[in-house]
Amino acid sequence: MLKSKNLLCVIALAVVVLVGCASSKEALLVSDIDNAVSAVGKVLGKTPEFYEINATPTLVNLFAADDKGNAINFVFEKGKLAQETSVAPAEGKSFSATGMTFSSKVFQRVQKELPDSILRAFSIIGDNPTGGVQYRVVLQSEQGGQLAVFVDPTGKILGTDVMSGLGT
Repeated sequence: MLKSKNLLCVIALAVVVLVGCASSKEALLVSDIDNAVSAVGKVLGKTPEFYEINATPTLVNLFAADDKGNAINFVFEKGKLAQETSVAPAEGKSFSATGMTFSSKVFQRVQKELPDSILRAFSIIGDNPTGGVQYRVVLQSEQGGQLAVFVDPTGKILGTDVMSGLGT
């Protein structure tokens, strides 16, 4: 009888652990953005201007302005910048990351409202029609459709936009 109880306890514990793992969603690496911005600043030797910064579950992409109308793409992964970068013509407005403030949990309200969606990215975009930056959380449904949810720096939902294609 004691062996049966122990076995049942082990099975119950395993089920709890597995259910907990299955229901948790990987967070977006929003808390890495400050370190990524700092690393780009060190490489460029100045306070960088950006066209876009986005945090995914695995890395942070930063598109820095080169003062020639181009964006330099930096990838910050596992606490450091990747060695390779790429340069491409840029569109939109750039912004300074100086004084940029937002909650590291900026995506949580969106995740709570749409719990069955997959978090793809948190983006800061310098192309706000009213000046400044736009913050958005990109979600994907299990069927593949994507939705951009615009939020303020605290995560308050401001609006949505259906996205076409699979890019962020």
